[in-house]
Amino acid sequence: MKIQTSVRVEDTLYNEAKNIFTKFGLSFGDAVNIFLAKVAMEKCIPFDLSIPSEELKKRFTNLEDNKNTQIYNTANELFEDLGI
Repeated sequence: MKIQTSVRVEDTLYNEAKNIFTKFGLSFGDAVNIFLAKVAMEKCIPFDLSIPSEELKKRFTNLEDNKNTQIYNTANELFEDLGI
């Protein structure tokens, strides 16, 4: 059986969250149901869903294109290059 409920949320927060849910292919209701299922299963506030930041996307692209990357054979080489 399903129940219907209403929740008061700040409109800006709702719209920002809804845009993120859309990127995951989820409706607001889907996202709430996922959250509630995880809380019930794990008995805690459960998960971290995120979309990579522009900086992280740039770093992924650099790795894929082998740009702005440096490979170190040892941790000491890395530390030396960092001046640590």
